[in-house]
Amino acid sequence: MSPRLTAALTMLDSRVLLGGLLFIGGLVAGEGWMLVLSKPYSNYLALIAASESLSASLNRLPRKESDLGQLADELRRVSEQLTGQTAALAPDHQMASEVMANLDRSAAASGITLTGIRPGARRQVLEFEEIAFDVSAQGKYLRLCQWLLDFERTLGRNATVSEFTMKSADEGRLVALNLKAVLYRPLRTPGAAK
Repeated sequence: MSPRLTAALTMLDSRVLLGGLLFIGGLVAGEGWMLVLSKPYSNYLALIAASESLSASLNRLPRKESDLGQLADELRRVSEQLTGQTAALAPDHQMASEVMANLDRSAAASGITLTGIRPGARRQVLEFEEIAFDVSAQGKYLRLCQWLLDFERTLGRNATVSEFTMKSADEGRLVALNLKAVLYRPLRTPGAAK
C-alpha cells in the first residue's frame, strides 16, 4: 500500500474502519450469493414444489383397497344396468326383432316412415358385444330430428348413433335419413363374442 493511503487509514477512527470493512465484506457476500448460490437455491425450491405436487397427485389415486372395492362395485352396477336394458340372455334373432319393433313403434309415434332396418356387423369391445344396425327412415325434417333426440328412450342408454346422413327426398318435401345404430351388451361368457 502507498504511504499516503496508510496514513489516511490510520487517521480514521477504528469504528469507521471496522464498519467500512464490514460493509465491503457484506457486498462481497451478497455478490457471492447472487453469482454462486441463487441458481441452486431456486432449483432446490422448484424440486420441493414438484415433490409436493407429485405426492398430492399420488394421494388422490385409488391405491387403497376400499377405493378399489368401490370402483369394482361401480363397474358391477354399470354392467347390471346395461344388462337390464338389453336382454343379454335373449337369443340374437329375438333381440334383433325387439330392436326392429321398438324402432318401428317409435317411428310411427313420431310420424315418420321406417323404410329399412338391417342388422350389421358384430364385434367385441372390451367386455361388451357391439351390435350394429343400419336404419333408414323418411319423413319431415323436424320429426326426424325429434325421433333422433328420443333415440335413448326408444332403445335404452346402451344404444348410440355412430353415423348418419340426411338428404332430400320426394322432390324436397321429405328428408331421407340413413343411420348406423350401435347397441352394447355384456358378453355372455368372458372372451366369447359372436
